[in-house]
Amino acid sequence: MNTFDKVSPEYKDKSLVQKNAAGRLLELLKIQKGESVIDVACGPGHITAQIAGMTSGRVAGTDVSEGMIGQARKLYPGIEFVTVAVEDMGFEAEFDAAFCNSALQWFTKPDNAMAAIYRCLKKGGRLGLACPATSNWTPFFDSLVSRVKERAGIKEIFSHWKNPWFHLAQKADYERFFAKAGFRQERLEIIYEQNDYSVDDAYGIWLSGAANGFLGKQYYDAVISDDYIAGFNSAVREEMQKGSQGGKVKVDFNRLYFIGVK
Repeated sequence: MNTFDKVSPEYKDKSLVQKNAAGRLLELLKIQKGESVIDVACGPGHITAQIAGMTSGRVAGTDVSEGMIGQARKLYPGIEFVTVAVEDMGFEAEFDAAFCNSALQWFTKPDNAMAAIYRCLKKGGRLGLACPATSNWTPFFDSLVSRVKERAGIKEIFSHWKNPWFHLAQKADYERFFAKAGFRQERLEIIYEQNDYSVDDAYGIWLSGAANGFLGKQYYDAVISDDYIAGFNSAVREEMQKGSQGGKVKVDFNRLYFIGVK
């Protein structure tokens, strides 16, 4: 089972920061009427459907998670969705634009993934990509986990966790990464984003994103139980509640926005 299969039914409602990033990325990508667009790592398809409302051209969504694609097909039956890992996409010069939001950090073969995205674009096609970036990509959640992982009953088990995310240290590293894939850079910026959320919403953001990395069973070199996962999540929520002010917490990210041309 893919890490995101289990959260696919609730992802659309809980992925609030991902939605915010998608909105900004769509503004930057400037999809034109009649353009064909591929939504790479599309999740349950809600942004793919938004894209489909912006163009009369072909729109397709891909994701490695069968659960996410199942949700997308159920919610948006008129849109083309394919279950496939990014690096295994077989499209060849078929799209005017590629949209990829909040996914690069999850790619296990990032160079191969970028090569596949490059191949799927027509000459002159554009890639719009956004993701948490740099080594300090999520200060809020990193701070929470740094406290939770020291708790009794968690510390020893967490020592078996292996970081699953792809990140580069600095902006220049990302510039070289995209150039290596063949893209001519039109825009690359890393922005510090901070927003206030209720504890409930912040916890939903945790479950829709970071929790899948910190608590994915495949990211431990020891067997972890459902009780451990539940206890860890409960501790995260407790730490959020303790750190809240007026029922709000500040969730922040360092986020990269990239526009490149083939």
